[in-house]
Amino acid sequence: MKITLLEDEYALRKNLTDFFTFHAYEVEPFGEGNDMLNTCRFNSDIYILDINVPGANGFEVTDWIVRNDPEKPIIFMTAYTDIESITHAYHLGCSDYLKKPFDLMELLLRVQKLLSSAHDDEIHITPLHTFNLASKQLFQEGKMVSLTKNQRNILYILTKYRNTLITYDMFLEYIWENKFIKFNTIASHIREIRHTVTGLDIRNIRGEGYLLKV
Repeated sequence: MKITLLEDEYALRKNLTDFFTFHAYEVEPFGEGNDMLNTCRFNSDIYILDINVPGANGFEVTDWIVRNDPEKPIIFMTAYTDIESITHAYHLGCSDYLKKPFDLMELLLRVQKLLSSAHDDEIHITPLHTFNLASKQLFQEGKMVSLTKNQRNILYILTKYRNTLITYDMFLEYIWENKFIKFNTIASHIREIRHTVTGLDIRNIRGEGYLLKV
């Protein structure tokens, strides 16, 4: 498991790097926000960020992560204790917020909990494709695939109930809240998904619905 760490205080950054390395994590540490944005490969399992760092601050880095690596959890560790900062952090998309000073074991426990939850949400639907149920995002070889909201909702219900027939009525209830939609509309969305993403085994059960074979 890989952690990307953003902390400008050298002693704390080194302590955290040594601590997580001892606990068998790979750590990519940064002391400055712009350096992280310019150098980081953004292939981590989790991000741990301070807010008040030189260059791009933790909020700005988080905004970039959420747009480019949205399925990965983010923990803020910061001296900012005001409710405005905490609220802003969660609105940006952070997963947890830890106030300094803190016990390293507490941070480790939070990392373990978030990583466990994140991987529970990741469903491998082909050797190359993963669908994240929490973010409703499809990934091909680790890269997010651009899909419309309806396409992502269709893949969500197909993935959540994979290997099970999803009827026309089930699509209507979940995605369109029982509004009348022609069956051809659903078929059109699925054709577009197949055109955008090759290799998904979405099967048409004639006159009944669809299932995703995994």
